[in-house]
Amino acid sequence: MRNLFIAGVLAGLLGLAAEAGAAGLALTNARVYTLDPARPWATTVVIEAGRIARVGDAEVLAGGEGLRVVDLRGRMLLPAFQDTHAHLASGGVAYTECPVFDLPDLDAVLAGIRACAESQPEGALVRGKGWTMDQVPGGEPPLREWLDAVDATRPLVFADADGHALWLNGKALAAYGITAATPDPPGGLIPRVAGGREPRGTLHEDSAMNLVMDRWPAYTDAQIAAGLRYAQRHFHSLGITAVQEALVRIDGRSWYRSLPAYHALAMAGELKLRASLALQWESGGGAALVAKMQALREQYDSERLRVNMVKFWADGVVETRTAMLLEPYSDQPDTRGLMMVPREELLEYVPVMDAAGFQVHVHAIGDAAVRWSLDAFEAAGRANGRRDARHHVNHLQFVHPDDIGRFAALGIGASFEPYWAYEDDYITLLTRPRVGPERIRNTYPIRAIIDTGARVAFSSDWSVTSADPLLGIETAVTRTDPHSNSGPPFLPEQAVTLAQALAAYTREAAWFNGLEATTGSIEPGKYADLVVLDRDLFAIPAGEISEARVTATLFAGELVYGALEP
Repeated sequence: MRNLFIAGVLAGLLGLAAEAGAAGLALTNARVYTLDPARPWATTVVIEAGRIARVGDAEVLAGGEGLRVVDLRGRMLLPAFQDTHAHLASGGVAYTECPVFDLPDLDAVLAGIRACAESQPEGALVRGKGWTMDQVPGGEPPLREWLDAVDATRPLVFADADGHALWLNGKALAAYGITAATPDPPGGLIPRVAGGREPRGTLHEDSAMNLVMDRWPAYTDAQIAAGLRYAQRHFHSLGITAVQEALVRIDGRSWYRSLPAYHALAMAGELKLRASLALQWESGGGAALVAKMQALREQYDSERLRVNMVKFWADGVVETRTAMLLEPYSDQPDTRGLMMVPREELLEYVPVMDAAGFQVHVHAIGDAAVRWSLDAFEAAGRANGRRDARHHVNHLQFVHPDDIGRFAALGIGASFEPYWAYEDDYITLLTRPRVGPERIRNTYPIRAIIDTGARVAFSSDWSVTSADPLLGIETAVTRTDPHSNSGPPFLPEQAVTLAQALAAYTREAAWFNGLEATTGSIEPGKYADLVVLDRDLFAIPAGEISEARVTATLFAGELVYGALEP
């Protein structure tokens, strides 16, 4: 305990030194969009001891002897971006292990897996992440034989980018004892070869994936910490300085067991993000799990590393027909999806976690999962009374029109991944056929929920897709492909304004992250968490927003990415 105390003191001193080192900095001749309704625009920001001291125009430089003055030459200065749902640990580990993200097709994925296998010792498990369902012909789960053709001599296990499926070759299925006799676990699915019981080659959702992840070689704290360092550098390069780590497993052997690694970085003074960790609710955990989460909060919660959130992973995803819908899937009417946490358990334990003072974060994709999540929050309010809990639902791919107004009425936040709100191959090839022409109209209803007065924030779900807020902002504003700017807008009535999109990544996200008193806008007294862009987003066509580039990111006044001088 004494060593932990000393490490904590040193980390605190390092943090103070970093902030003090940034004292006496003035950024001027900038297009400063403050997100402060009282003063939306300025040209100059003065930073002292890691915090914003003055905001205004040239007059705020007066009396600042010794200031280092940097002329930003008309570049844009914003509050640093925040992300309310991302997987830094698992994504960082994946990118430092065997990534097959963002490849053009399945052939390229298989080539990447082959290259990874050839670089590993003979017979060793090869594991990685990054393939996607829209790369698979017909949009159905890939086959184990395709991996066997790459290497049938060793286990190959590759997670999809979404984190909802594992793809295994025959050697891996045998190694982990997954056979025709293996039943689908509660809340999970083992797709079978047509007409039989033999596993096709994938495992869908957490309980099924855990048949492997709870038995494979455990990721070490050092491996996870290395992944977090990678992720932190990546997020800084995108102007992001505050995040919600969307899933932290308390136990187990997967890349999601990241609390010790986060804590180690924080104690060493290496954590240059304001991180809120969502501890995963394990279905069936009951009172013992509640007590364990309370103990972890007491042990680890701090200013930069908040351990005061619980994640209920309610349902799956549309692509695998595991998102929970109110009505059956259009292309498979014998199913409405799966609940990872049963409805009854949500209704029982969301109020329990609310009473224990936790912020509750729910993954809900299907309209049934969204409705039942709101029902659980409503039950919490009845049982415990309303409090400033910052509970929220994330993803919200389908929201029934009857539930649009419930977010504002219940005081529940809505967190979207705006980059998903255009008609890509996922929507065209997988979503439309699965839900049909009527329900597709209820996809990502961002503007409808904002218009009710509800709190709306934006996120990325990285490493599922890009963490770049500029891609998300452009898509939210245009509802078209931000890469090609082609095709008609997808449900254009759900487009938002640029000001609303920026707020969702800054001021509103800070509210979700419990940081609005110290971050999220450029106001005196708040931390100098800032991002510099190479152009004014308000002065360019909406279709060019994602072409802007981050030139500098500051965290508590410390330059953590890029350069301030041109």
